[in-house]
Amino acid sequence: MGSARRNQLLSVGCLAGLLVGSAAPAMAFTTFDVDFSAADKKTSAEATGVSGKMTFSFSKLNPSDAADNRYTLDLNIKNTSPLGSNPSGTLTAFAFNVPGPTSSPDFKLLTYNPLNSGFGDVYGASLTRREVNVSNNQNLIFPTTGKPIRAAYAPFDSFTFCARDTGNNCHGGSQNGTGLTDDQSAAVRFTLASSKSTINSASLVAQSFFDLFNSRTFTQDGDFKNAQVALRFQNVTTSSGAQGKSDKVAGVPRKPPQGPGDEVPGPLPVLGAATAFAFSRRLRRRIATAELRTQPAA
Repeated sequence: MGSARRNQLLSVGCLAGLLVGSAAPAMAFTTFDVDFSAADKKTSAEATGVSGKMTFSFSKLNPSDAADNRYTLDLNIKNTSPLGSNPSGTLTAFAFNVPGPTSSPDFKLLTYNPLNSGFGDVYGASLTRREVNVSNNQNLIFPTTGKPIRAAYAPFDSFTFCARDTGNNCHGGSQNGTGLTDDQSAAVRFTLASSKSTINSASLVAQSFFDLFNSRTFTQDGDFKNAQVALRFQNVTTSSGAQGKSDKVAGVPRKPPQGPGDEVPGPLPVLGAATAFAFSRRLRRRIATAELRTQPAA
């Protein structure tokens, strides 16, 4: 057998094993980022140029109890507008939906704690009141029965939850709120419960929220209104120097490193490695036998 043919067969053998290995599922994740950019009116009401980021991190509330369907959401909110230059603004509110139909969502918010953030004006946490206030480092408990009044956030549709620094509503209010100035960040915390038995791990919870936030595309002006997660900016100075502006910005989720779909190679699964090795060994043995048979007699 010629060397070219031998190398070709060996390559096929290795490839077959690798293909078997590649059928394994991609790595799960429990944390992901959502980016907000007011660069244009596809994702922004006013295209002022301000920007932000939210990081969603999920963990099981009681890891030792497999039957416990409660989870913690640690949420970091950051104003990523450049410090010391324009565009500039104050991040005053955030809002998001939970996965599932509005009539029967896949998750129920249980508690909200603003920690030290100052985001204590809450919307979407009462059956009878539009707004509820909670102090820093205090737990706000959501109603255990019934459906809380959704948070109005014009020109968006209403959201499951919204919180802001100060003001009369989540989508407007005072221009003098505290909020997060350029390059500042804050953390808040939620507990929530899964309503579906099939969503039973922190990674599945994270995937559900990621898929919801990723279900909207922003290709035309005005598409920002379809957002499932949004930020509110006030006291904005645009890139061109126009002052006293405000903006509402839609969020686009970003997969974490080695998240599903990312082009990050992982370790070859055991089944794939074993198959590749066994197939290659058998192929080498067959090639060696064929070469002996084709050798001329002495």
